[in-house]
Amino acid sequence: MGVKSSIPHVVENLSRPFGRAFAAIGVTPNTLTTLGILLTLVAAVFVGTGRPVEAGWILVFGGLMDTFDGATARALGRTSPFGAFYDSVSDRISDGVILAGVAYWVRDDARLFILAATALVAAQVTSYVRARAEAIDLSCSVGVLERAERAILLMFALVFQRWLLELGLWLLAVGGFVTVVQRIHHVWCQIDRDVPQDLLEVMDGARAWNRAFLFAARAVYGKQNFDASLAGYREQITPAATGGDA
Repeated sequence: MGVKSSIPHVVENLSRPFGRAFAAIGVTPNTLTTLGILLTLVAAVFVGTGRPVEAGWILVFGGLMDTFDGATARALGRTSPFGAFYDSVSDRISDGVILAGVAYWVRDDARLFILAATALVAAQVTSYVRARAEAIDLSCSVGVLERAERAILLMFALVFQRWLLELGLWLLAVGGFVTVVQRIHHVWCQIDRDVPQDLLEVMDGARAWNRAFLFAARAVYGKQNFDASLAGYREQITPAATGGDA
């Protein structure tokens, strides 16, 4: 679960005063979103030309713009479908350009380049999986490394690149891959499916030995899906067990 999705009220309370201030001076949410993109582009140029510390600090301000645009929209009462769309697109652009800048900077080190490229692909696929899930009316705000965590990790990795660069890239690459798997599994668990009959036969009953297997089956198939299939299986075998028709 990401920072914004796990503690939304904390993030909202912290950003609300800034949103009101920007609204009071006439700054629009889309202006802040655009500014966030531009700052990230500047950060990408800095890191690509070998100035990662400066890039990290510029990225901090770009990230703040991404946080304050939503707060400003709420302060103005001007949330709109286009604003949400533009904010989402800007996030994808920002993820892509900054990680591309990092990959270009470390291109002479094969290991770091592969990590940066993997982190870039994972970031884009993470967002794509959520977009496709929401297109079919499923939730997908899960994962160990959502955008807020990616941004914070990258900021620290750049500002403290002498000590944290490789560790940060490892976390972005591996954490991004894990997040993609988590999101695909989360979507899979929300879609109705048939659980194998053999598995339901093993899981039926409340015997102590099968509780661990029951926990694992619910995790794999999704608790709601598995419990519904198990209930249906029990209803199906009840007449046979009682020796007559229901």
